[in-house]
Formats: sequence, structure tokens, C-alpha cells
Amino acid sequence: MRRMSLTSELVALCHREEADPGPDGSWTQLNDEDFQTLASRLSSEAGAGPLWVFAYGSLIWKPAFESVERQRATAFGWHRSFCLDIARWRGSAAQPGLMMALGRGGRCDGVIYRLPEGEKPLQIEKLLRREIDDRESVG
Repeated sequence: MRRMSLTSELVALCHREEADPGPDGSWTQLNDEDFQTLASRLSSEAGAGPLWVFAYGSLIWKPAFESVERQRATAFGWHRSFCLDIARWRGSAAQPGLMMALGRGGRCDGVIYRLPEGEKPLQIEKLLRREIDDRESVG
């Protein structure tokens, strides 16, 4: 079986501290109620039955949510790509950074986590709190 190339040690080599200027005016920070509402909606939209989360980057070694099962998996038709420009956290307005996302085409090896059936909203909320902290402000 092929070993994954992306490791926490390799990611640590790329770490760069940047002061966080906070969101610009077009973004609003999420509060507890926002996270709970979004998690509840996503859980409801997922429907009954198992809910699996595909991890392809740091979620592999630091998922920040509980799971009852973990398996290697491949997402066909997608590949890892440092394609999201960021001006916060690892980047700045003067020196933007790149964050990993999935791009179309190819294949991406990763890990899938099955969330506990009775705790889907709670575990989705933990995932959301790890991955996002604000939303785009609309009009």
C-alpha cells in the first residue's frame, strides 16, 4: 500500500507566524448560535445513516472531532492544490499565503472518518469551529 507523502513534519517546515489583522469589513465573525445553527442544518441535510468526513490535509492528523471509524480513502476526480489565497494566519496583505483545497481532476488519497450516529450535530460543530470562523457579510 502506498504511503502518504504529506506529514505533520513536512507541514511544520512551512510554518510562518503572521499577526492576524482580523477579518476585513466584508466578513462577520460567527458566534455560538451561528455555529450551532449551521451544524444543525448540515446534519439535517446529511439525513439519516452514517456521515463520513473526507480528510486530505491537516484533518488527517488533527481532526478536532470524534469519530467511531477511520479508513484510508481516495477521492477520484479531485487533487490537493494550494489554491486558496489567504491574507490572514499564514499570509498577510503584503505577502499573501496559500491554503490547501481540492482542485478538479486527478485523485486525492486521504482518510475518511465516520461520525458517531447520535452526535452528528455536535461533531459537525467541532469541525466547523476548527475550519471556519467567519462568514461573508451580505448587503
